Amino acid sequence: QALGASNVHPGSRIWWCPTAEFTLLPLHAAGAYEKKRDSLPHIYISSYTPTLATLVRARQQVSRDASRQYFVAIGQGNPDGGKPLQCVAPELAVVAQRLTPIVSSFTSLEDSDATVKAAVDVLNHNQWLHLACHGMPNRKQPFESSFAMRDGPLMIKDIIRSDWQNPEFAFLSACHTTVGDEKSLDESIHLAAAMQFSGFRSVIGSMWSVDDEVAQEVVSAFYGNMVDGSGRLDCTRAAMALHRAVKKLWRNDVPLEQQIVFVHIGV
Repeated sequence: QALGASNVHPGSRIWWCPTAEFTLLPLHAAGAYEKKRDSLPHIYISSYTPTLATLVRARQQVSRDASRQYFVAIGQGNPDGGKPLQCVAPELAVVAQRLTPIVSSFTSLEDSDATVKAAVDVLNHNQWLHLACHGMPNRKQPFESSFAMRDGPLMIKDIIRSDWQNPEFAFLSACHTTVGDEKSLDESIHLAAAMQFSGFRSVIGSMWSVDDEVAQEVVSAFYGNMVDGSGRLDCTRAAMALHRAVKKLWRNDVPLEQQIVFVHIGV
């Protein structure tokens, strides 16, 4: 009602900037969920931002080389000391199928090839990232957060220090699998926010555990909607692409908690 009273028209994008306990809540999914009553996801396209300054900086960034797009997909289903993830290989196959015909260069690192050094090396040459692995957040020191590779943790601070060439977009998938209790419900938000702080203009993350089939369905539909009229990926379409991908779940009797698990952060 407040948004409508402020002349924010249906279909508009809105940004949430939650603090403290509000970071635990799926604000993007607010609503009564009653028959004949639209909830917020049916009216607006939501994004989050950890701070307003981060959003402003991301909006001001412009791709240095708009003519070429370099994409890397990193998947680690058998991390050092971590629980195996069976969904990684099929998910990376979906990403490769969708993007190989579109981008200038598509690189895939998986399992034994997805080491810390290899990941840092490929990050130096790609602006677009899909990361399917365990995530280990550190809310007290966000830049100590990490992603589980085959031989150890890939630290957020290592990503920041890498010679990254104008990072555009990151999709953090499977990081939700480390969620274990109410104190860590917002961990993927923190991982995604830390990635945006490290320079990414646009990031997709998840708030809690995602069903494997739901994840693959969303990933496939998402990348299909990331392509603009000229046939190129556009990171500013990420929120809309996620919105459209999730709309498909509404029609497939997917449980509500799976419909609202993915979130967008950034431009």
